[in-house]
Amino acid sequence: MEIWSKEFAGRPECLVDARKFTYAVLDGCDAAHTVALVADELAGNAIKHTASGRPGGEFVLRLARFGNRCRVRVDDQGGPSTPAVYVADDADEAGRGLTIVSALSANWGVDGDENARSVWADITFDETPAIPKPGGPAAGLPSQMSAKRRVGMTTDDRKR
Repeated sequence: MEIWSKEFAGRPECLVDARKFTYAVLDGCDAAHTVALVADELAGNAIKHTASGRPGGEFVLRLARFGNRCRVRVDDQGGPSTPAVYVADDADEAGRGLTIVSALSANWGVDGDENARSVWADITFDETPAIPKPGGPAAGLPSQMSAKRRVGMTTDDRKR
């Protein structure tokens, strides 16, 4: 299993960097576009619906690859409501993010509370993805980047 994580400022313009990070980690993987879309939706929700989107807010994007699966996880600074799939009307301009995540993932869920939360999704591949070659786009990214403890889950991540 390989795990990467990176902290981002909780601003919409940082979603581009989160997608670039995802592509760099999953270089050469056929499912990179799907994983990047799911990461973008989860990070966008963190910015829009949690304290991560307030001035000075931040979120952490974590990617874990093992076998034929990738877990995408966004740790945010919590918010007043629990993430849930919303059935949007045809005329609604928003509200489809977790519907998309649910459709593209084998499983997804929420851990934490209004103070700190993680929303995750498991994306499965038809084949075991190739490990990026040395010197490729993920070169220089440590296998696990440190992130501030105040962002993310309220429980010890090692219990997973």
